[in-house]
Amino acid sequence: MTVQKFGRYEIKSELGRGGMATVYKAFDPLPEREVALKVLPREMLHDPQFRVRFEREIKTVAALEHPAIVPIYDVGEENGQPYYVMRYMPGGSLQDRIAQGPLSLQETARIFTKLAPALDEAHAKGIIHRDLKPGNILFDRAGEPYISDFGIAKITQTQGATVTGGAIIGTPAYMSPEQAQGDQVDGRSDIYALGVILFEMLSGVQPYQATTPMAVVVKHLTEPIPHILDSNPNLPPDIEPVIEKAMAKNREERFGTAAELADAISEVARGASGQEAIKTASMRATQVAAAKTRLAAAPTKVGEKPTAPAQPQPAPARRSAPAWWLIAPVILLFLAAGLGGGGYFLLSALSPTATMSATNTVAPPPPPTNTLSPSETPTLSLPTDTPVPPTATPTFTPQPPTSTPTPARPVIGGADMLAFIANNEIWTVNLDGSELTQLTKDGLPKSDLQWIPGTRDLVYITGTSVKVVNADTRVSDVILSFPGAKFLEAFRISPDGKQVAISLNKEMYIVPFDREKFKGIRGRDGLRALNGCLGYTPGTKAAIALKEFRWGPDGKTVAWSYAINNFGNTEDVITLVDISTCDPNRITIKDQFPASRFRPEDFARGGAITDFDWDGGNVFIMNTAHRNDGWGFLYLYNLDIRQGQPLNPLNANSRCCYRDARWSPDGTYLFLAFQNKDTLDMGVSVYYVPVSALETGVGVQALSFPEEFFKNPKESPQFALHRAQ
Repeated sequence: MTVQKFGRYEIKSELGRGGMATVYKAFDPLPEREVALKVLPREMLHDPQFRVRFEREIKTVAALEHPAIVPIYDVGEENGQPYYVMRYMPGGSLQDRIAQGPLSLQETARIFTKLAPALDEAHAKGIIHRDLKPGNILFDRAGEPYISDFGIAKITQTQGATVTGGAIIGTPAYMSPEQAQGDQVDGRSDIYALGVILFEMLSGVQPYQATTPMAVVVKHLTEPIPHILDSNPNLPPDIEPVIEKAMAKNREERFGTAAELADAISEVARGASGQEAIKTASMRATQVAAAKTRLAAAPTKVGEKPTAPAQPQPAPARRSAPAWWLIAPVILLFLAAGLGGGGYFLLSALSPTATMSATNTVAPPPPPTNTLSPSETPTLSLPTDTPVPPTATPTFTPQPPTSTPTPARPVIGGADMLAFIANNEIWTVNLDGSELTQLTKDGLPKSDLQWIPGTRDLVYITGTSVKVVNADTRVSDVILSFPGAKFLEAFRISPDGKQVAISLNKEMYIVPFDREKFKGIRGRDGLRALNGCLGYTPGTKAAIALKEFRWGPDGKTVAWSYAINNFGNTEDVITLVDISTCDPNRITIKDQFPASRFRPEDFARGGAITDFDWDGGNVFIMNTAHRNDGWGFLYLYNLDIRQGQPLNPLNANSRCCYRDARWSPDGTYLFLAFQNKDTLDMGVSVYYVPVSALETGVGVQALSFPEEFFKNPKESPQFALHRAQ
């Protein structure tokens, strides 16, 4: 295609060209966004099989609506050419990342945890990917992973002849033994591929390497799993049992689900032994399966056997090579392809990572394919004369999603989870009080707890470093560190996740939120080099010693707090400023309070505001410091009428003491902590109250925690509400 437009789409560049389709980077003028446009070339239109496979891929992806699967935006036909439009992934592929060197165990656990639910959902719908590999795992701009390219996916419920004509399909380097032998495959074939990917992510090399694709396939069938420590001796030895279980020759010995594998990786990343990790992951998988069974919305169909939950299994021992009679059919298939295909057998001249897919009418083999990334491996076709009868019963059938729905977390005010700090550790809990989970175990003081927008990652300050911990894997990592700094007071990410406001050594900076660039920053010079919106500038409003930030919804308005001298008394003020010009000399103050607007009870001779929150509209909530290092009276301030008022939403006998009130994501609820200063135990309680009842207390609900859970009455909970997706 030489034209610069395809329908309404403006072609920018070619991302990849393969035997069945071409992918372009394009621009969609309607929503004004970059997209990936996948088109069936005209030279393929003569063969109905290509059109059927292309249309099947569209239907497969459309049936898999999951946050970790590359979504489809549009489907159509232009001048007889079928096409579909996907989200453009500017972050490259996992193959690109591996080419730069092995990934850390923590980052590997994060990626697997993101992808596992997507793959399990596909399996639950009877869809087997059959071509999982690093080139088919893509990343968005924020570094979140997605599964792509379901072009050769198998739908296990499909009856009748397959489009591929019974071919051996997949990429030899990641192909399970049963897939290589042309046997029926189920979700555990994809688990094997994940095991190979796990090996490659942590070592930088594939476990089996040879000069031809057939030789690689034979190694998958016959050779023991290599020791990954031979390739990367810096890894913990406990990862080996996890890899061995994922890549077991016998699929009955593999992990039952992708989530179980991801859980085991995360356990090892947290320091568990290999066997403990496998046992813990298996037990959790059993619990999840049991919970899904109890909550099943539909009864088992007539004649359908219920699926037993996965049971804990020991890691398999290294197995001896299987008998040669297992490999013979594979060799015969390759020979049949070479002798019966009219000179079609050309695999020996190609990379062992080539993808073998069905093409019974095209010879010689098509050129290398790349569905979304130029770095992906080529696609080849290898017909077989021993197709698997379509009526054969698989040994493992994924549970239909209608009978095993995933229990949904309760949603209150647009939030589905609460994160907080207790006893110097980070915890999460569902809003019905269930699944109380401890994420950290270092015992270090923490502050500025918040969710990174659109993720399951929590970011927080500890000492002079900024760390992140994933709510699913519980794996933490340092994303920014200032060794030698005296103060790191604030780190607050904008709602769109693109900017972050930082207070370092009493100096303020607003810079791009770029975790990759943060790795090399150690002080103010590094922050300035980011060329952010604002930086510390003497003689301007950007030269104040800030304590805390809150962002407006548009990223152009910020509220920050700092201390002023008011007739010899030090007191805190909150200032609402317009930073849209990104010019320190043109910062516009829109309001400032309490100051002259109202006088909190604790401000007779100066006073502190230890915490505040903004609903993004016209209302602020704040608490003063009355006792216990920051617990105090609660106040509400309205920007429209520029007035403040005391609040006691619990209608308690004592108005003190509240702390860390937070608006829910949709602004309809307020979450807060309370301890009654008139009682002896000073116990901490957590509540949420409808905004409509802030003055009456009607509808106040308490979140239940174990007795004496909050052990330090002086600690700040720092609530962070996760926006429901």
